[in-house]
Amino acid sequence: MSVVDHPVREGHCAGMRTPAALASRLIVEDVRLAYGDVPAVRGVSFTAEPGEIICLLGHSGCGKTTLLRLIAGIERPDSGRILLDERVLAGPEGFVPPERRNIGLVFQDYALFPHLTNLENVAFGLRRMNTADAEVEARRALARVGLERYAGEYPHTLSGGEQQRVALARALAPRPGILLMDEPFSGLDRRLRDSVRTETLNVLREVRATSIIVTHDPEEAMRLGDRIGLMRAGALVQIGTPEELYRHPADLAAARFFCELNEVPGRVKAGMLETPLGRWPATGLAEGAAGIAAIRPQGVGLRAPGAGRRGRLVAHRFLGELDLYEVAVDGLDDHLVARRRPLAGLERGHEVGVEIEAAEVLVFAAETS
Repeated sequence: MSVVDHPVREGHCAGMRTPAALASRLIVEDVRLAYGDVPAVRGVSFTAEPGEIICLLGHSGCGKTTLLRLIAGIERPDSGRILLDERVLAGPEGFVPPERRNIGLVFQDYALFPHLTNLENVAFGLRRMNTADAEVEARRALARVGLERYAGEYPHTLSGGEQQRVALARALAPRPGILLMDEPFSGLDRRLRDSVRTETLNVLREVRATSIIVTHDPEEAMRLGDRIGLMRAGALVQIGTPEELYRHPADLAAARFFCELNEVPGRVKAGMLETPLGRWPATGLAEGAAGIAAIRPQGVGLRAPGAGRRGRLVAHRFLGELDLYEVAVDGLDDHLVARRRPLAGLERGHEVGVEIEAAEVLVFAAETS
């Protein structure tokens, strides 16, 4: 059965609640793992506070899923420690196997058993309970994600969003102290992704389980995470609130991850980066050093000719709420990209004035090979 066969189920959420977990504090201390000579995780340290949602963000191959597997106990670190509250899960003191960690897992492909009903799938993690109690808990978990009435159906009869919610119910039914989710929404079509993410976030807030979510989508990380851990080449580059990472990225590569940028080269003089578009504070850069002014497209203002710097419109793409404009500016090799509300009467070839909003400019040292 496809998504369109029963769209009313998406967005539905029953009032019955799965009991809240006793949220745990997760501590990762200088964890390292290599496959042969290739480092996969390089000295990662962070703490997830009880009930906090942390998104591990990065490109494919950056080590975020490997780090999740280390926390789950599927992989064993070469060095460092992983603790759940005061209990050492992995480290020189010993290693706790996955089934004894009180950690819930939601995999990218949901990993539901096709031969089991949805109720049986959810009850699978409750095998230590007697059958009657396990069924009660499993039904409560399904009710919390709005799918109790489909308890007797099989996963293949559900849409992708519903399967994701069954997987979430199964992970939460044992009331784990930590919930790990690996790209949980990547298999959903765009039409459903926003609503399922919102429902999932509501569930996570209500059950209060500490959650680590792996994603490659910066918008998803900003929507879901209390904090975001940005990973690159196995290392944790920066961790902070979504606003901290957006407003104060650690480096140019981090800034690029969250927004398309106009990158204008310049050189530092008297503490300011001088570029063909203007001068901006160059805190931390040495006198005479090469730098980059990273200008967000929404910071490029288009005015009447004569206001600001002289420019000429070379392309315009209608995108709905904000249109995309490309502008050739005297002194720049590359066109500036601007995202603005549609400007009536402005067409390709027209002269414009270009003004830059200082709040949308970030200054970094020029990259070296």
